[in-house]
Amino acid sequence: MNRLALALCVALCSIGIAAAADPNGYRKAYFGATKAGAFAQYVMKIEGQPDIGSTVTRLPDENGQQRVQVRIEYQAAGTQSVAFTDYVLKTGYSLETDALGYGKALVAMSVSAPGTKPTVMPAAVLDNARKTMPDYAASAVFMGDNIGGKDSGHFRYVQRHPGNPETIETGEIWLNETVPFGLVKQKAVTADANGKVVSRFEMLLVDSGNRAAPGRADSVASSTAAGPVALGDAFRSGRVELAVSVLPAGGDGRTLSIGFRNKTDSVLRLAIPAGATNLDVGSPLDTLKLVAAVATALELAPGATSKPVTLSQTGSRRAIDGAFPVTVFDGTPLFSGTATMGSVAR
Repeated sequence: MNRLALALCVALCSIGIAAAADPNGYRKAYFGATKAGAFAQYVMKIEGQPDIGSTVTRLPDENGQQRVQVRIEYQAAGTQSVAFTDYVLKTGYSLETDALGYGKALVAMSVSAPGTKPTVMPAAVLDNARKTMPDYAASAVFMGDNIGGKDSGHFRYVQRHPGNPETIETGEIWLNETVPFGLVKQKAVTADANGKVVSRFEMLLVDSGNRAAPGRADSVASSTAAGPVALGDAFRSGRVELAVSVLPAGGDGRTLSIGFRNKTDSVLRLAIPAGATNLDVGSPLDTLKLVAAVATALELAPGATSKPVTLSQTGSRRAIDGAFPVTVFDGTPLFSGTATMGSVAR
């Protein structure tokens, strides 16, 4: 894994922990949904940079120790890349008590990229990670409830970051006890002592759930594929996410490579019909107009992503370059990544 990927992993972990004031500083417990297999997926919007995607998952326990994995998707030199960081926590630490402040409980840490063996981080890196995880218990102030239809606790905080020069982070977080890891939204601005803004970001929840094997009597039925679901219906209902890459052929965005990810906890039989499918994907593209030369059927396991499927893009205004995931969460289309928009003659 390159240095950029490692830095992003550590930075994302630190930002997540920044939201994790001591649970006693909150009005109620927010982390009970963080069971084994639970995950929360976010998009991070950083001013002046491409969006970064992250998925935080509670892995199965090993030897009585709880584990967390952070998966990030980022752009390096114009190429979409993926990196993983795995964390092992000390015996007795409970993510259901504090699912964001686990930095103080780290006993092991490793990083990897798809298709590579994990690299175990040395003691010095681990020690630094423990020391740099901030704690906002003293400054978290309750602001109110509710965000986007979710009954979420809203807090603001101020955190000083030692250094030369020292910086001050002023931020807000929203927490909900039904969401794994608790965090629904976070935004913050970091400035120096003179008030000059150094950075700002916003992180939004785009998906959450639990991928652990069902333990109920209906476990067999829940893992069995239901009938085929048309692409448009699957997208609008939030059951599938599209990872879209614009291919250079033609130079006008006419050809797309798309991976389809099953967001549900059961097998998804996705039907891509021949002809046109229009998807409302949010700004800046608004409507993604797809055309398939032939019908395609995909059977996707829970959480699985298909091999890339080549589809055509139409419309006079379209993405002519870039790579971007699109999905729907709570009925709202969410567009992340980067896309260069252009007008194409019909």
